[in-house]
Amino acid sequence: MSTITTRSGKGSPLTNSEVDSNFTNLNTDKAELSGATFTGEIVANGGIALGDNDKATFGAGDDLEIYHDGTQSRIVDTGTGNLKIQAQNFAVNNVADTENMITAEPDGFVKLFHNGAEKIATTATGIAVTGNASFADGGKATFGAGDD
Repeated sequence: MSTITTRSGKGSPLTNSEVDSNFTNLNTDKAELSGATFTGEIVANGGIALGDNDKATFGAGDDLEIYHDGTQSRIVDTGTGNLKIQAQNFAVNNVADTENMITAEPDGFVKLFHNGAEKIATTATGIAVTGNASFADGGKATFGAGDD
């Protein structure tokens, strides 16, 4: 934090160059509107508002971007390796959070839903299908050796 130089008592006021020097020193203690670099944790209790195409970027080469382009919300990973989502339990829900679309649990199932209704689930021995299984190419499912 900079210290502002003042004159004690009732002496003459600060000169223009002294005032300018004080404000120059103050500028080193604030984030500039044109850009800033922070070395500690940033806390934004009121949120961070980004406009369309304004990106939250991560990584030395902006390898990960999160943004809204005016039409679509996007998570773009151009870096090396995989985009990993690590969670105890995983769910993709509709925007109102009233329907499951995908759910998963570690060492357990992965479930796919249609209109909120479970249709396919992985099991310890394979998959479970609720409803009919249709094949776009007219093929058929085989269930073991020798099935026709």
